[in-house]
Amino acid sequence: MAKEIINVVLPMKTYDTTKTDTWNKEQWQQYIGEEKDHDGIQLLLMNDNDFYLKITLIYFDEATEEMFFNFDTQNKGDRNINIQFGQWQIDDSIYNLSSQKPLYLDRFSNVRSFQRYVKRSYLEEWDKTIIEITILDAETNIIIRELEFRIIKHYRQIF
Repeated sequence: MAKEIINVVLPMKTYDTTKTDTWNKEQWQQYIGEEKDHDGIQLLLMNDNDFYLKITLIYFDEATEEMFFNFDTQNKGDRNINIQFGQWQIDDSIYNLSSQKPLYLDRFSNVRSFQRYVKRSYLEEWDKTIIEITILDAETNIIIRELEFRIIKHYRQIF
């Protein structure tokens, strides 16, 4: 079975804040945004007939120097599954999450939220993230799918 490679772009807006003294009212409003603009990262990784996975939040805990990823997932298939995370790469750092307990999902499950984290300082930049996931049959432990999500930040200067 071949690993499925999924390329995902994380759009990021940037602003030249050195020129805030020249911004007009509309530019300030765009910079501040609306309530919907403050929902955090909502990055759909996969939504097909069998599986749904979305990153709903990425944040850092400065005290523990941990980088947290919140996910929503759903098993749309007709068999119970385990989601096993493998290797993660964030820029040049590599993390092995394969020893963590897999996430179990019943067949035809509702959307379920969960979280994973890696040791990473908030001071470290991150522009590229690779997340490996294996979906296993929960009864036989046979691999159903192998997924690799390649997430690249794409910066767009607004003004």
